[in-house]
Amino acid sequence: MGPLAGVKVVDLSAVVSGPLAAALLADQGAEVIKVERLEGDIQRNVGSARNGFSGSFHVLNRGKRAIALDLKQAEAVEIVKVLTREADVVVQNFRPGVVDRLGVDYNSLAAENPGLVYLSISGFGQSGPLAGNRAYDGIIQNYAGIAYSQGMTSGDTPAIVTQLIMDKMTSYMGFQAVTAALFARSNTGVGQHIELSMLDVALAFTWPDMGADEILLGDDIDRRKPIGAFQGTQVKLKDGFVTLMVVSDHEFAGLCQAFGFAELASDSRFNTLTKRQQNRLVYLTEVTQRLTDACADLTLAEFVDRIAPHEVPWAQSQPISELPADAQAVHNKTFVEREHPVAGPIREVRPAPIFSGTPTQPAAFGPTKGQHTREILAEHGLEDQIERLLEAGVIQA
Repeated sequence: MGPLAGVKVVDLSAVVSGPLAAALLADQGAEVIKVERLEGDIQRNVGSARNGFSGSFHVLNRGKRAIALDLKQAEAVEIVKVLTREADVVVQNFRPGVVDRLGVDYNSLAAENPGLVYLSISGFGQSGPLAGNRAYDGIIQNYAGIAYSQGMTSGDTPAIVTQLIMDKMTSYMGFQAVTAALFARSNTGVGQHIELSMLDVALAFTWPDMGADEILLGDDIDRRKPIGAFQGTQVKLKDGFVTLMVVSDHEFAGLCQAFGFAELASDSRFNTLTKRQQNRLVYLTEVTQRLTDACADLTLAEFVDRIAPHEVPWAQSQPISELPADAQAVHNKTFVEREHPVAGPIREVRPAPIFSGTPTQPAAFGPTKGQHTREILAEHGLEDQIERLLEAGVIQA
């Protein structure tokens, strides 16, 4: 199942950025072995859990088989080398220099497997003045300007986006880079090392809109706010909140007509997109106040009746807990419910892409620590060493 069926991955990573990248590969059919320290991935202890098993850990590690190794011991490192000789991909997010000290860096592993695609994820980069610094999502959000932009537009204090946006974006960009490298290998037969820092991802991710005012250089620039600076107008109804966002002149005219201030559509300050951008603050103040007054006594149903004929983009603001019952999500079959052998009943989101020729589905359940140690070692010709390795504390099963 899946377009990556037959691809073999060794996941040396932990927490979010690396594990999610490897889980995305598993969702699309890759065979993934998660190499975990004997104490377990710290993510096993994060988020809501049942029977000691974290739901978040499952989603970040579904589709993987797990082997538990003490990488401080040389024999454990040799096991990693055995696994990677037959692998197509390695994913790791140790701090720069750690894999080199362990002897599981790209050059060491590629010497025995030149077709290996090796993804190294870091916070700030593999070298440079900040390479050794610890980096979490909020640290990168602040350093890369995201928190400043998020907060300073509405107040006087930087504000972090309240989710692991850069961890997840790094995972998705790493996943895409791995598949691109696999495609290149299909032409050349040779793998390669991919270096991916959360800082570089943050800047690449934000530059097309948040950084739009920094793209053109020089003084002769007609400066306008990027589209992301205006993400819509939130309006309170009698029974909830909605957000409306208009970009085109047609949408703006529809908004004005729907709520009884049609004269604004021909107002010389607002009658084109360019003028609405140039007069953004006045536009926001006047239109927001008009909308607030017009919608204060409307229910959601009444709002929908008012807005529907005018092709104005809008959405109800709703908590994520309500999405599994949402009519569009139900139609899309976005959510999947099944029974995890340890965590019990779970609800998760299927892989987002829908492939017509190589269909995907949520990969197998997230593994318990060391769940597949014995079978993985046996598959790689180490069955007769399992008991000795257990006694020596090299592995856990």
